[in-house]
Amino acid sequence: MYVWGRILALAAAARSRTPLDAPFGVSELSFRAWPWDCDNNLHITNGRYLMLADIGRFDLFLRFGLWSEAMKRGWAPMLGGVNIVFRKEIRLWQTFRLKSRLVTWQETSVVGEHLFLAEKNGEEVVAAQALTWGGIYDRKGRRFVSPEEIFAILGISAEAPEPDADVAAFLAAQGAVRDRAKAMEAGARPTF
Repeated sequence: MYVWGRILALAAAARSRTPLDAPFGVSELSFRAWPWDCDNNLHITNGRYLMLADIGRFDLFLRFGLWSEAMKRGWAPMLGGVNIVFRKEIRLWQTFRLKSRLVTWQETSVVGEHLFLAEKNGEEVVAAQALTWGGIYDRKGRRFVSPEEIFAILGISAEAPEPDADVAAFLAAQGAVRDRAKAMEAGARPTF
């Protein structure tokens, strides 16, 4: 089951939440690990982290003012790749926070970061960290929209931050995997 209840609750509360300064505002959401979030180890399943990251991105889109503008134009957010590291488990019934932000952008792609924060032994720790790579797809125009075009619509001006070494390595890895997938589409034999 997807996280529709959480998405609908977020959308319903959107008007009462403070807008974020685009593109560098940080979304912070609080959750509890419910039985449907967990696997047989009674901690959040790996796939659920990615679904929750979707909610973090949705909150950014809502609070930046991008969601309504995207819907008017027939634009849709599309995820192209992700790298996630699991550090500490989040157990059944445990509360945790998700912080989401835009890290940088280039051409028609954006990089986001999602931190899952949980309490362990009285301290807040990073339970998981995800880097995402994606963009906004214009279904009518059959193209990805540049961040600069999006920012112009939102009435903001911003320079893309220089990616740090970790983000640069992530982007390089995403490019290599994407190129390999394209080669297989073109008829190259899988390497496994």
